[in-house]
Amino acid sequence: MDAVLYAEIYFICILVAALLLYWMIRREAMSTEELWLKRVLISFTLNFFSNFLFTIFNRIHVIPAAVEVLSYALKTLYFLTLSVGVFCWCGYAEATLRSGVFDGRRSRLLLYAALGAALAIPLANLFTHHMFDFSQAHAYRRHGMFQAEMWLLFLGSAVCSCRLLRQAGFEADPIQRGHLRLTASFPLCLLAAIILSYAGEAVPVICVCIMVELLCLYMGTTARQISMDKLTQVNNRQNLIGFMNYKLKNHSGELYLLMIDLDYFKTINDTYGHLEGDRALTQPSGVLKRACGPYTRRPYIARYGGDEFIIVMEGTQAEAEALCESIRALLAECNARSDTYEICVSIGCARWQEGMDQKELIAAADEELYRIKRAREK
Repeated sequence: MDAVLYAEIYFICILVAALLLYWMIRREAMSTEELWLKRVLISFTLNFFSNFLFTIFNRIHVIPAAVEVLSYALKTLYFLTLSVGVFCWCGYAEATLRSGVFDGRRSRLLLYAALGAALAIPLANLFTHHMFDFSQAHAYRRHGMFQAEMWLLFLGSAVCSCRLLRQAGFEADPIQRGHLRLTASFPLCLLAAIILSYAGEAVPVICVCIMVELLCLYMGTTARQISMDKLTQVNNRQNLIGFMNYKLKNHSGELYLLMIDLDYFKTINDTYGHLEGDRALTQPSGVLKRACGPYTRRPYIARYGGDEFIIVMEGTQAEAEALCESIRALLAECNARSDTYEICVSIGCARWQEGMDQKELIAAADEELYRIKRAREK
């Protein structure tokens, strides 16, 4: 491929990645998922830039070809940022899954050990030249360790991809299901680069594929944030209505709706102020995510309004009751660590009956909720 065209393709990718990064940085508050996406964008912007400069210096020969050290440095930086970018994508994938693998010390050490191995190969190449080198005519040549590096990155990302696809098969929300499947396509970029490297083709397919993937991830994350409640980071009411319209027509087995209300929330606002009231809302939303996490068919969580949350789940009555108990138990653990106030909830559970629409199902759960509240006050 003509060196000028090769450089132009990378330059376009740099501009697009930099724009996405600029828009991402302008956001006032970021979820864990968005923080990982920002790291992905930073890594691949540097990755595209390093290969762009390498193309200019090594192929167009703007500076004397004798400056071989610069070519080695730029190509090494390319592989280092590629490894970091793939690692950050894995972090983004795990944040999307809410797996919590970065919370455990052992799993975190294993992940950083894998990153260290991927970084070690291009760094060692500076001394061994087993990954790439330059001929006497200053032509770039790849060797066996190049494929080893690419296979390592591909297999590591493929593990996360399989986890995403597995979760997508059980995901209740069609928007989230589509996002999971789209995110899982990332390792295909690396696989395409590996296949072309065996064919000996020197085309910038990996940068184009990664750029398309970054655009899709950014748009998917933005679309999901529009449907999320900013404070509690669960689905908002507008998304809930759309989901229930879909779910009432597309479900297998029994369908349950849990209406969850925070007890004495007004007292917290009046005593500690609205800022503390906002913090008090984030705690139960985190509890709901943890409680729903172990379920294979992950329940759908939304903030209905004020201090009310809704969970929609497919399963049995025993599973719905177990979820209610899990929520209460996890909230009790949080209260045990608090030295200010306790957060308690009331939960009304209703089973969908044939012919019910979304309003009737919500009303049935709401009625059960207030029946429980009245019985407790007697």
